[in-house]
Amino acid sequence: MLSKIGKATAAASLGIALAFGAVPAAHAVDAPITSETPTPAASSAPTPKIAKKDRAAIEAYKAAKADFQTALTAFKTAKQDYEVLKAAHKVAMDELKPALTTYSEAKKVIGQTFSAAINAAKAAYDSAVTVDSTAEQKLAAKATFEAARTAATATRTAAITALGVAPVKPAAPVKPTKPVKPSRP
Repeated sequence: MLSKIGKATAAASLGIALAFGAVPAAHAVDAPITSETPTPAASSAPTPKIAKKDRAAIEAYKAAKADFQTALTAFKTAKQDYEVLKAAHKVAMDELKPALTTYSEAKKVIGQTFSAAINAAKAAYDSAVTVDSTAEQKLAAKATFEAARTAATATRTAAITALGVAPVKPAAPVKPTKPVKPSRP
């Protein structure tokens, strides 16, 4: 007696044999072999010529492949140039850090000096106004405060102008893009 696995294997083998064995027989019934029908081995017919549109597609592919090779060579050169520019950018950024630090510290000192001048003028104004004083004394204190504020603002503006423009970060180099390989027709 055959086991269940043996029966299943036998059934599968029989099904495969019938399926693949029946295909040539079916074709043989549809097209009987005669002396006029060439067999595949006896066929001496020339290979069919490539259609014009296929030839055009192949020629276009060859041209695209040549363009791709040229673009790939240019890409490799651009990649090397990018690495050089990237190293130069890093050096420029390293040189820029101390300049930025110096600039920001100088600007901070200018701001602190301005703030100290305004606070001193405000304190003088507050002390002049809180004492029993007349309206003329209050107006004079206010005029003195306004003059001190104007002078402090002018001093700050002149110092910032003398400091100059802040250092500018150099532009980062642009990474080249790899060309796309053409697809075969």
